[in-house]
Amino acid sequence: LPPASSAWQAVSLGNGYFSLTTPGAGREDVLAWAAHTSGILEFEPDFVLASSSLPNDTSFAWQWALDNTALGGYGTIGADIQATQAWDISTGSRSVVVGVVDSGIDLTHPDLAANIWTNPGEIAGNGIDDDHNGFVDDVHGWNFVENNANVQDGYGHGTHVSGIIGAVGNNALGVTGINWQVSIMPLRFQDNYGVGYTGQAVAALNYAAMMRRDYGINVVVTNNSWGGGTGMSAMLQEAIRLQNDVGITFVAAAGNSGADCDAIPRYPACFDLPNVISVAATDRSDNLAGFSNYGAKTIDLGAPGAGIYSTRPNGTYGSMSGSSQAAPQVSGVVALLASVKPNITVAEVRTAILGTVDPLPSLAGKTVTGGRLNAAAALASLSASSFAARARVGVSNSWTGAVDSVTITFNRAVASGFDLSDLSLTRNGVAIPLDGATLSTTDNLVWTVGGLANRTSQVGGYSLEIGRAHV
Repeated sequence: LPPASSAWQAVSLGNGYFSLTTPGAGREDVLAWAAHTSGILEFEPDFVLASSSLPNDTSFAWQWALDNTALGGYGTIGADIQATQAWDISTGSRSVVVGVVDSGIDLTHPDLAANIWTNPGEIAGNGIDDDHNGFVDDVHGWNFVENNANVQDGYGHGTHVSGIIGAVGNNALGVTGINWQVSIMPLRFQDNYGVGYTGQAVAALNYAAMMRRDYGINVVVTNNSWGGGTGMSAMLQEAIRLQNDVGITFVAAAGNSGADCDAIPRYPACFDLPNVISVAATDRSDNLAGFSNYGAKTIDLGAPGAGIYSTRPNGTYGSMSGSSQAAPQVSGVVALLASVKPNITVAEVRTAILGTVDPLPSLAGKTVTGGRLNAAAALASLSASSFAARARVGVSNSWTGAVDSVTITFNRAVASGFDLSDLSLTRNGVAIPLDGATLSTTDNLVWTVGGLANRTSQVGGYSLEIGRAHV
């Protein structure tokens, strides 16, 4: 390898082949090197091969909303949310918490139990409010109907919604959620008949906000597959606003009256708040479902909501239809986004989801975006907007290989507060002081670390790492 490119690395692939990585070098640089280097008989790009992140769950083929390729003469290819492509990026994380404001969850369902949130500050069954949050034994959330810790689902709706978001994936059982692993926080405000009241919903939303703000629980989104009425509650609006203030996205079902929400607003979907994402239902042919509410100014996007197969109480499975099934498709993608970018903001969530929809004729003039959720595109958009950097190494002494300077080029401007304290230099894992080194820039995009020759004159493996204080 060229001595001026100490960052280049070659890894044996066996049988005389090598994989070469060349950070800081352009395509023409690498081709020129290969053309003038003896012993290289074949040289080609390392092509990207799409992985096949298909779970082994036995009923995955029934989950058309996640993968609609096996049609059997019914539907439209590509009417799904591109979940299998999204799973090439992430299958979720149990460090991400989703609040499901609904009828509870079947806690013992074999396809949900491993993904139920557990309060780390609470000891189960001791009758004590261990974390001092005002709720005794809230190990798995809270029941706001009966004001106790029993969040078991007596209606079935919340269990179905939860399976869409986070049924355990790749466990050779039943279905998979959009997140193979996640932490679902049951917030039960509907009784065994599916009846819930505004006050109970407000209490559930405030609980989620409190747990994030005061107790460090990483609640990134609440799913709200309820409402659809025309009554506007100022108290509910403030509870949703509080969620925005603490960094929680509020996903709401559009409702199932087949009505234009621009003409007569339905709530909570039509609250004009920055953290609200309102969701209409689409079918397997990428049409707006006939039952779904819509609104060119009030309903943000569509997502699959017709004939959705998911978990049901008592360890069973079944299909349901409604914007109630569309909303958790979006909530699930919010959780995936948070697994990729742990500190993602509400604004970044909205941009990622609403800015990457698949435009549909059936949703043109019916939703704000005119499109249907695309999970893969939403996740891919994060890498495009995140910080990236490449480095070019300068060699001051061809005999010792000592590096005098490193030029770092970012993909967007780094704050002028970026300084040597944000860098760490090590040799064979041992820190080397940067006292006396220099860091300079003219445009905040290209930064040069100089004065390194004396620090890099010894033989060894050097690493220059960038911290995240200002990046």
